[in-house]
Amino acid sequence: MNITTLQTFIAVAEKKNLSLAAQEIHITQPAISKQLSVLEDHFGTPLVERRGRGVKLTPAGEIFYRHAKEVLELLNRADREIRQMSGEIRGRLVIWASTIPGHYILPPIIGSFKREYPDVQTVLQIGDSKEAIRKLLEESAHLAAVGMLPNNKRIEGVKFFSDELVVIVPPNHPFAQAKEISLDKLAKEQLVWREMGSGTRSVVEAYLARGGLTADKLNIALELGSTGAIVTAVEAGAGVSVVSRWAVLKELALGKIVTIKIKDVPMERDLYLVYPRRKNKSPIVEAFINYALRQSPLA
Repeated sequence: MNITTLQTFIAVAEKKNLSLAAQEIHITQPAISKQLSVLEDHFGTPLVERRGRGVKLTPAGEIFYRHAKEVLELLNRADREIRQMSGEIRGRLVIWASTIPGHYILPPIIGSFKREYPDVQTVLQIGDSKEAIRKLLEESAHLAAVGMLPNNKRIEGVKFFSDELVVIVPPNHPFAQAKEISLDKLAKEQLVWREMGSGTRSVVEAYLARGGLTADKLNIALELGSTGAIVTAVEAGAGVSVVSRWAVLKELALGKIVTIKIKDVPMERDLYLVYPRRKNKSPIVEAFINYALRQSPLA
């Protein structure tokens, strides 16, 4: 039994699905099955029950899961303290990010960070803002990159990039020739919107509400789980949307999308790197934050 085995079992217990667990920890499903068999042989009792594509922990599995989490946290704490003492910048950095920073901002930063810190293995996972913060609070992530700074005493954050939200329409839309539109006109349009829980959706609706257009007055025709899907739907004429300018840079350059501002409603927001509130951050986290801030236009 080793640390990898503990991490594998914890992923299976939390995902309740071997395929999803394999994606989470970047190993194959057969490798997970083999590690589970080794554990069950060691304890002489089943730890999981397979139910179709899913799995459920047995009572013995529940006990092992609880203690495995405790052991892994103690090992991680020891690792952090030793690395902090030596100032060594090496190890694994897990970042959970919402769509905009995850897809459009962090990948090039991580690429150049790797060149400067070759001994750091960086893992970038993308979800919505709530999931990213949850992973941070569960200590499944070292950093989160999101479009809102949560009100939670266990975490803190720093601004690292800015974003502008814009209305997007296809080139043949009646709005395409306008530089800006009113909220009244936007309210009459069929909207292609992000799903509940999206940081972008929360921020957009908050901005619109400040201008007098509340969420209950929005004509949401379609909800989609990613900004990329929204851009594709708008290109196809499914409606109009409000998205990050970062998300449509390529489409703008190709002439597939037109961006418009909303009259008298400035829609700029900050993006944050968020991390656990501790007296001292780990050397890896500190190094990445400092590096990301040096790449930022806000620097």
